[in-house]
Amino acid sequence: MNKACLFVNLLVGVLLSGAALGDQADNGLECTIKMEKTFFDVRDRLRDFTLVFTNKGKEPVRLYDGFYPDPTLGPHIMIKLWSQQTGKEKKEVGSYLGAYHVNPMFQDIRFITLKPGEKHEVPIKDVYLLVEFLPETLRLSKGETYLLEVEYMDERGEPGVRRTYKGETKFCTKP
Repeated sequence: MNKACLFVNLLVGVLLSGAALGDQADNGLECTIKMEKTFFDVRDRLRDFTLVFTNKGKEPVRLYDGFYPDPTLGPHIMIKLWSQQTGKEKKEVGSYLGAYHVNPMFQDIRFITLKPGEKHEVPIKDVYLLVEFLPETLRLSKGETYLLEVEYMDERGEPGVRRTYKGETKFCTKP
């Protein structure tokens, strides 16, 4: 009897933890980064960019619209800036981690449904205020290639499913 109860509890625990962790499966949604310029002077501030979500699947996809839930908060994304020096390992130069806030008012929670082939663009503004440069490299170096990496984790689009969308782009600084 005790072994049967233990087995049932273990099975229920595994099933519940699997639902809580969510599904990392591909739902056909692709995230890319679009920058106006990928070549700029180091004296310029870090450029704003646009996240482009494209549904390349065959089914409609629901996405939680929590990028800018409140004007005082930054977007719910993680930004990492990497140095791509030739012959060396890539080194993190700057980062931003947006806090994940959920509005308690249900009527204020917004979702986007993308039909197959549809795109949704999210402009990320004032990036230079969001990304904090690490102390050892207070500014970008001249004539270097950098990798901008952005992650958006959607825990609300589908109940019990956690999906991470990641986009990357390279840019260069003038020598």
